[in-house]
Amino acid sequence: MTIPRPVGKVKVFKKRLGYLPKILLKEVGAGEGDEIPFYIDANTVLLVRKDATLEDIIRSLEVLKEDLKLRAGLKK
Repeated sequence: MTIPRPVGKVKVFKKRLGYLPKILLKEVGAGEGDEIPFYIDANTVLLVRKDATLEDIIRSLEVLKEDLKLRAGLKK
C-alpha cells in the first residue's frame, strides 16, 4: 500500500513564523492578520474556518476520510 502524497507543505522560518500557502488561506477564509483555529494530535493538524460548527467539521472529516481511503486503495 502506498501512502497518499500531501497536496502541499507548510514552511517554517527561523523566527518561528509559519507560511501557509494561498490555497489553505482561501479554503479557511483567512486573510492577513486573521487567526485560524486549529486542532492538533500526534499525526495531524486540522485548520478550520472561524465560523465552522462542529457538525461542519465532522462532515469535512468524513469527506477527507473517504478521499484518503480512495487514494490508499482501501475502497473500491
